Amino acid sequence: MSKYIATTTKDIKLLVRDIAGLAMLFGMPMVLIIVMTLLQDSTFKALEEKKLPIAIVNLDQDTFGVSIVEGLSTSKFFHVSELGRNYNSIEELKKQVTDGNYQIGIVINKDASNLLRNNIKYNILQQLPAEDSLIFGNDPISLMKSVGIDIYFDPITKNSFKQSIVSALNQYSSGVESKIMFEVYSSLFQELLGMEMRNQGDFSNLVDVQTLYAGDNEEFVPNSVQHNVPAWTIFAMFFIVIPLAGNIIKERESGISTRLRIIAGSNLPIILGKVTTFFFVGLIQAISMLLVGIFVLPLFGLPQLIIGGNYLTLLVLTASISLAASGYGVVIGTIASSQEQASIFGSISVVILAAIGGIWVPVFIMSDFMQILSMISPLNWALNGYYDVLLRNSGMMEIMPYMLTLIGFFAFCITIAWFVRNRREMA
Repeated sequence: MSKYIATTTKDIKLLVRDIAGLAMLFGMPMVLIIVMTLLQDSTFKALEEKKLPIAIVNLDQDTFGVSIVEGLSTSKFFHVSELGRNYNSIEELKKQVTDGNYQIGIVINKDASNLLRNNIKYNILQQLPAEDSLIFGNDPISLMKSVGIDIYFDPITKNSFKQSIVSALNQYSSGVESKIMFEVYSSLFQELLGMEMRNQGDFSNLVDVQTLYAGDNEEFVPNSVQHNVPAWTIFAMFFIVIPLAGNIIKERESGISTRLRIIAGSNLPIILGKVTTFFFVGLIQAISMLLVGIFVLPLFGLPQLIIGGNYLTLLVLTASISLAASGYGVVIGTIASSQEQASIFGSISVVILAAIGGIWVPVFIMSDFMQILSMISPLNWALNGYYDVLLRNSGMMEIMPYMLTLIGFFAFCITIAWFVRNRREMA
């Protein structure tokens, strides 16, 4: 117990005396969160506000062509420019797309509306008895080629943009087809039954598709703050590996660790004394960064971090993360033979674990192999735990697997550090 108290007291005194070090230890992560969240929020807003430029040549100038142009123009996703209404305009459209002025060019071919009406009448005739084959007049009606819409893509256009425009065209085309079909049936009813249809029905919004987030409370909607604050909090907590490892190596080189070993007993209390000091440093660091998300980020026009009511769950999870980060710093400082080794390996390893763990790039957009690989990162376990608490309003039992895994990682690191320390003393 005397070893544990001596180690803990010594480390606390060293930290308190180093005012500049403490300022960097707590100040730099706060600045990191503010800067990264501002960058991410600006990026998200830019993506939401940016419209995809589209060039259109409408050779139809009838119901189909006009409705397609109108539909794309009123969409919040596309910026539409009509280049002309003749065949010469097609070459201009191709040139504009090739030169990169527009990523997508659309040509609505001539007589598209008439072809669509003809094919609708043909399909109606297939449903009627043979004796009613002249219901639309004496001229025979045969199936014509499909309505033509030609799409020209810039070679650098992303597949996601291609899918967006194709999906939008299919949506608007279906609406126009329904509209023209209604017109054909309306004229048919009037001719056969003498009944004039009023054409006042709206069949465009029969299905209401709502975008919701699964959860008990609709307040917990993810935003840039709730994604970035926990991610960079975890990253900063694990970056404590550098001062912690450096502290262990400095003690070893200065002879302080030798004097501590003179006290009777195991080396484990010395290791746990280190963990205790930096565990509380990580815990205070995390709490201060979460407070930045609540009180400081809104001052920059960003959303406020919403924690919900599970304060105890959040605290226990944060404590588990701080334990894991402290254990990782101890094992790096014990294994490394110099401060240079500890600094280089510690910083690079944390960056790698952050990259594969979803701190830099969300896991869901990674390849299948990288998604599997992300499971080995303790930062990924911590991030998933924070997401469950902050975004899904999960309780203690739901995040228990993440906490147990983080505590298991801490125990593994302490065991390795204790084993290496004993082997080194016996050598």
